[in-house]
Amino acid sequence: MILLPIETDRLLIRPFAPDDIDAMSRIYGDPAVMEYVCLGILDRVATTALLEQYQRDQEEHGLSTWAVVEKASGAVVGDVGFGVYPPTGEPELGYTLAAPAWGRGYGLEAAAACVAAAFAEIPHGRIVAKIEPQNERSLNLAGRLGMRTVETIDVDGHPHLLLALERA
Repeated sequence: MILLPIETDRLLIRPFAPDDIDAMSRIYGDPAVMEYVCLGILDRVATTALLEQYQRDQEEHGLSTWAVVEKASGAVVGDVGFGVYPPTGEPELGYTLAAPAWGRGYGLEAAAACVAAAFAEIPHGRIVAKIEPQNERSLNLAGRLGMRTVETIDVDGHPHLLLALERA
């Protein structure tokens, strides 16, 4: 189980709350943000269902996808966290940021904090991520975390790179 909240200098990472639906509906409804997200563009109903699933995942698995909150403004600017990679049961890192938050280093800051928490608090020796080869922003972020490509996999008929980061 990963203990929450996770704090960085600029961000608070916490479970989603009902008040987050509007902000996340805008984020998940933005075609630019969702271009490489396998879920596709989500409406408010689908966003609500997804946030409810994240809450169930947290309760059942002790890890999930969480809200990324900008401390200075209190605004929810995206998500970060872990699913379970089905073939191996390993934590699978994911992150989504609102387009206005791009280029500020929030993605790296949030993902690095989550990776550190995962390696400190759960027993897995490796964290993985699935990223489409064309998603340069996400590949760059994963590389800055120290993740390396281990293989190419198929996700719903589309090639993805499986990247991994081993516990130090």
